[in-house]
Amino acid sequence: MLVFALSQAANIPLAAALADRLQHSTWGALVNDPASVKCYAGALKREEHPMNLHYRQIGGSRLLALTLLMLCALPGIAKPREGQLVVPENAYGNGSAYGKGWECSFGYKEKDDLCVAVEVPANGFISARGTEWNCSRGFREDSGECIEIIVPAGGYLTGSTAKTGWACERGYKETRETCEPIQLPPNAFLTNSAFGSGWECERGYREYNDACRKIAVPVNGYLVELTYGLGWQCGRGYSTLDDKTCTELVVPANAHLDRSGNAWECNRPYLKRGNACVPG
Repeated sequence: MLVFALSQAANIPLAAALADRLQHSTWGALVNDPASVKCYAGALKREEHPMNLHYRQIGGSRLLALTLLMLCALPGIAKPREGQLVVPENAYGNGSAYGKGWECSFGYKEKDDLCVAVEVPANGFISARGTEWNCSRGFREDSGECIEIIVPAGGYLTGSTAKTGWACERGYKETRETCEPIQLPPNAFLTNSAFGSGWECERGYREYNDACRKIAVPVNGYLVELTYGLGWQCGRGYSTLDDKTCTELVVPANAHLDRSGNAWECNRPYLKRGNACVPG
């Protein structure tokens, strides 16, 4: 990748020269001696360096020097493998010049430079990677084994091994590792929430003592979508004094209904005095 990048950004002769230099004992110095990287990169700028001609040909590019300095900054860069490649049993050569040069075959995993068979417990299967195993649907891993997920009545498998591996059907609620039917009162409907009672009251009703009580909306009032308060509000031009009825507002002279529509305020510049508006 280094030579390819240089050949694209600079020119082929320079990349070829660098490739030749890296292949003939320069690699070890570059990787193992960070100081040599800096000296090597700096030497490209010296007139007497044999590669200086290529350096000038690309307009004084700093790409080569920068690349070599990056090698200095990356001490963990992979080194070429030394010695003859030895592929253990149940493995294959991967064609790489770096690392071990081999990988374990499907169904085997690396251990102590060997490839040992993946031991799959009952009700399990080898994963797509081939180096580990997973439990079949309806089972979950526990201490290296696949144990059956016991689904209670009114429940179903979730396909997830997290937590219990099952959930309750709609109309049931999880209680102490069981699924109990939700007792739905009249004028209520089921929710999809796993918390709370599992139901809510229909519009026009309020929950009260595990039941749904009808909201008494007075004349000239209307329902509001709020879970607190009275559950209703007086129409424009009306207000409530007893939380039971809606009484028509008496708007005095020089006044008008406010933004809520359930009270009045004086026109400017009048001021409110009791139930009247007087000059300010």
